[in-house]
Amino acid sequence: MTARYDWTINQGETSSLTYTRTDSGGSAVNFPAGTTFRMQAKDKYGGTAVVTLDNTAFNHSSGTNTFDVTISATETAAITAPAKYVYDIEAVDGSSVTRVLEGALVVRPEVTT
Repeated sequence: MTARYDWTINQGETSSLTYTRTDSGGSAVNFPAGTTFRMQAKDKYGGTAVVTLDNTAFNHSSGTNTFDVTISATETAAITAPAKYVYDIEAVDGSSVTRVLEGALVVRPEVTT
Protein backbone atom coordinates (compact mmCIF):
# COMPACT_ATOMS: atom_id res chain seq x y z
CA MET A 1 0.00 0.00 0.00
CA THR A 2 1.23 3.46 -0.88
CA ALA A 3 1.95 5.81 2.02
CA ARG A 4 0.25 9.21 2.02
CA TYR A 5 1.79 12.49 3.13
CA ASP A 6 0.55 16.01 2.43
CA TRP A 7 3.61 18.22 1.99
CA THR A 8 3.41 22.00 2.47
CA ILE A 9 6.19 24.09 0.95
CA ASN A 10 6.93 27.80 0.68
CA GLN A 11 7.38 29.27 -2.78
CA GLY A 12 10.99 30.43 -3.23
CA GLU A 13 12.43 28.23 -0.44
CA THR A 14 14.28 24.94 -0.50
CA SER A 15 12.13 22.18 0.97
CA SER A 16 13.18 18.66 1.96
CA LEU A 17 11.26 15.57 2.96
CA THR A 18 12.54 12.39 4.60
CA TYR A 19 10.66 9.13 4.05
CA THR A 20 11.28 5.89 5.93
CA ARG A 21 9.64 2.75 4.51
CA THR A 22 8.25 0.26 7.02
CA ASP A 23 5.75 -2.58 7.03
CA SER A 24 2.51 -2.59 9.04
CA GLY A 25 4.42 -3.83 12.09
CA GLY A 26 6.94 -0.98 11.93
CA SER A 27 9.85 -3.08 10.65
CA ALA A 28 12.16 -1.63 8.00
CA VAL A 29 11.45 -2.56 4.38
CA ASN A 30 14.61 -1.84 2.42
CA PHE A 31 14.62 -0.66 -1.17
CA PRO A 32 16.63 -3.09 -3.34
CA ALA A 33 20.20 -2.10 -4.16
CA GLY A 34 20.28 0.03 -7.30
CA THR A 35 16.81 1.53 -6.79
CA THR A 36 16.34 5.02 -8.23
CA PHE A 37 13.57 7.50 -7.50
CA ARG A 38 11.48 10.06 -9.36
CA MET A 39 8.74 12.52 -8.49
CA GLN A 40 6.17 14.68 -10.23
CA ALA A 41 3.68 17.22 -8.91
CA LYS A 42 0.78 18.24 -11.15
CA ASP A 43 -2.15 20.61 -11.00
CA LYS A 44 -4.48 17.58 -11.17
CA TYR A 45 -4.29 13.89 -12.01
CA GLY A 46 -3.30 13.73 -15.68
CA GLY A 47 -2.64 17.48 -15.67
CA THR A 48 0.36 19.73 -16.23
CA ALA A 49 3.55 19.09 -14.23
CA VAL A 50 4.77 21.94 -12.02
CA VAL A 51 7.67 19.96 -10.52
CA THR A 52 9.57 17.05 -12.05
CA LEU A 53 12.46 15.54 -10.09
CA ASP A 54 14.79 12.77 -11.13
CA ASN A 55 17.08 10.64 -9.00
CA THR A 56 19.58 13.50 -8.51
CA ALA A 57 17.07 15.21 -6.14
CA PHE A 58 17.07 12.15 -3.86
CA ASN A 59 19.64 11.18 -1.23
CA HIS A 60 19.50 7.42 -0.67
CA SER A 61 22.01 4.84 0.49
CA SER A 62 21.69 1.64 -1.52
CA GLY A 63 19.84 -1.18 0.24
CA THR A 64 18.31 1.00 3.00
CA ASN A 65 14.70 1.94 3.72
CA THR A 66 15.07 5.76 3.85
CA PHE A 67 15.46 8.55 1.33
CA ASP A 68 15.53 12.33 1.44
CA VAL A 69 14.12 14.37 -1.43
CA THR A 70 14.81 18.07 -1.92
CA ILE A 71 12.98 20.64 -4.03
CA SER A 72 15.33 23.59 -4.57
CA ALA A 73 14.46 27.24 -4.01
CA THR A 74 14.72 27.77 -7.77
CA GLU A 75 12.24 24.96 -8.42
CA THR A 76 9.72 26.18 -5.82
CA ALA A 77 10.01 29.77 -7.11
CA ALA A 78 9.17 28.48 -10.61
CA ILE A 79 5.77 27.30 -9.37
CA THR A 80 4.00 30.48 -10.43
CA ALA A 81 0.57 29.67 -9.04
CA PRO A 82 0.58 28.89 -5.31
CA ALA A 83 -2.11 26.23 -4.89
CA LYS A 84 -2.76 22.64 -3.87
CA TYR A 85 -1.23 20.13 -6.29
CA VAL A 86 -1.02 16.32 -6.34
CA TYR A 87 2.30 14.45 -6.29
CA ASP A 88 3.74 11.00 -6.10
CA ILE A 89 7.17 9.48 -5.66
CA GLU A 90 8.09 6.26 -7.40
CA ALA A 91 10.89 3.78 -6.74
CA VAL A 92 12.33 2.23 -9.90
CA ASP A 93 14.14 -1.10 -9.63
CA GLY A 94 15.00 -2.33 -13.11
CA SER A 95 11.67 -2.64 -14.93
CA SER A 96 9.67 -2.61 -11.69
CA VAL A 97 8.05 0.70 -10.68
CA THR A 98 6.45 1.11 -7.25
CA ARG A 99 4.63 4.19 -6.01
CA VAL A 100 5.88 4.63 -2.44
CA LEU A 101 4.51 8.03 -1.45
CA GLU A 102 1.66 10.25 -2.63
CA GLY A 103 -0.39 13.18 -1.46
CA ALA A 104 -1.06 16.87 -1.82
CA LEU A 105 1.72 19.36 -2.41
CA VAL A 106 0.54 22.65 -0.95
CA VAL A 107 2.50 25.66 -2.19
CA ARG A 108 2.21 28.78 -0.03
CA PRO A 109 2.92 32.05 -1.86
CA GLU A 110 6.08 34.07 -1.44
CA VAL A 111 5.50 37.68 -0.38
CA THR A 112 9.05 39.05 -0.33
CA THR A 113 10.85 38.69 -3.64
